[in-house]
Amino acid sequence: MKQKITLDECLLHIPQPLTPDIKEYAIEEVFKRHRYIFVTRDGKYRTGYCTYCHKRFDADKVRHNQKATCPCCQSECIGKLVGMGRKGMFDDAYFVFYMKSAIDPSVIVAVGTYAARDFYYDYWNVKTNYATTSLYVFQPGIGGTAFHRHAWYNRNEQSMYLGDTFNRAGSCKCQFNRGHNASIHATYSRESIAAAVAGTPFQYSTWEQYKQGDMTEFFDLAARYPCVEYLTKLGFRRLIEEKLNGDRTYGAINWNGKSMEKVLKVSRQELQAASKELHGAIGFDELWIMQEGKKDGSKLSLSEARDVLGALSHYLDEVLRHPEHGNIRTIYNYLLKQTKKGKYKTARDAFPAWRDYIKDCKELGYDLTKERTRFPTNLYKAHQKTIKLVKHKADEILNQKIKHRAEKIKHLCFEKDGLLIRPALSTEELITEGKVLDHCVGGYSKGYAEGKGDILFVRRIEEPDKPYFTVEVRGGFVAQCRGRKNCGLKDDVKSFMDAFKKERLQKPVKSNKKREVAV
Repeated sequence: MKQKITLDECLLHIPQPLTPDIKEYAIEEVFKRHRYIFVTRDGKYRTGYCTYCHKRFDADKVRHNQKATCPCCQSECIGKLVGMGRKGMFDDAYFVFYMKSAIDPSVIVAVGTYAARDFYYDYWNVKTNYATTSLYVFQPGIGGTAFHRHAWYNRNEQSMYLGDTFNRAGSCKCQFNRGHNASIHATYSRESIAAAVAGTPFQYSTWEQYKQGDMTEFFDLAARYPCVEYLTKLGFRRLIEEKLNGDRTYGAINWNGKSMEKVLKVSRQELQAASKELHGAIGFDELWIMQEGKKDGSKLSLSEARDVLGALSHYLDEVLRHPEHGNIRTIYNYLLKQTKKGKYKTARDAFPAWRDYIKDCKELGYDLTKERTRFPTNLYKAHQKTIKLVKHKADEILNQKIKHRAEKIKHLCFEKDGLLIRPALSTEELITEGKVLDHCVGGYSKGYAEGKGDILFVRRIEEPDKPYFTVEVRGGFVAQCRGRKNCGLKDDVKSFMDAFKKERLQKPVKSNKKREVAV
């Protein structure tokens, strides 16, 4: 297989990057909307000067920043009063022009040019400055090769500066709206494409049907893969457009396939049905779903694949990751049935509930090999049931941790002057505490269970089960002590907490272990 060319070989294909045709295209098309009539005053008379035809004429009707027609060349121009200042009058553009190769009649080339026109210093003899910034060579069977270099215009020196050399690019990506070209007018010549491809293999590439970027990516794709022509002619243009737009292809196309069946990975009958069914308006995602349906036994037609895509587009990766739960058709049909029960409007609404239901079943140890378990008759009711069971199981585990934590900090229990303090014993206690006192301690369960902070309850001794104040201890210090609606300490609680800190937090905990004596 032939290798991509070097820069020296590229320059053999493009010996003259800046041709008279390129300059003519710049003046006649690229800067067509940047033609001006500059007006000077001499007493009552106003004289106009056209920057396109370079002729002078009476300009009594030309107004500043208003559209005007040059009476000499009939160009559509913009009026400019010379005395209004020209500091900001600088026009630049980037454009791509196509040509035939100078050495190979089967190859086409393209040149990207940066051009600038500066009106600051004068307006009657403004020249167009050019810099060749991109070179492309498109070889049938090989693809495109691109070289780029930087260029910029220095207004102080009124000259164009170029980068040291051209560097090979990793791809033929369009240079419009990229780097230096992001903020300037950018275009390309379709007329030059027609002239360049005439008599070459590219004349059959169906380029006329595409308008992506500056077309460099299209010709790179068409040069590498002859199937571009056949896909387009059979009506599958959308696939090419999505590829050029950088959309996800899902590996649905075998670009090197020798037949359309090999390229699209479908049978001749499926290909004919697809062309007839959807008139070729097929995307990579639909084709991919159809192919995956063949693998898992769903055997989806292309229209069915499109329906599945519309219903489950965001969830298909999840479906395919777990084939043990069912194939695409089975899951899709099940979700459609659930929409008829009234709780879910669409299959897309039903899928998250079914996915979470399956997750709950795994958590609860249910046998998902049974179809009636995977696909309950009423998904909504089944899911509500598993939600409660999983929550109960989670609460049980959390309560065990809280119980263990409370046992570890039971040394903090304390009584004095009619008040007591003790650790919280369960999630239920924490929730009740939060509801009665109207604060958020109910949300502290997990942190308390994991030892990130200790939660204790202050009670009156005669009412040991009635919430009074809630305490959080962190790192041996009282982080907060709150009563109803997060109120501050009352006098009795304040003196009690001072005693609690002194007796339980500031004194070292006595160890039950006997001291070992060195001998």
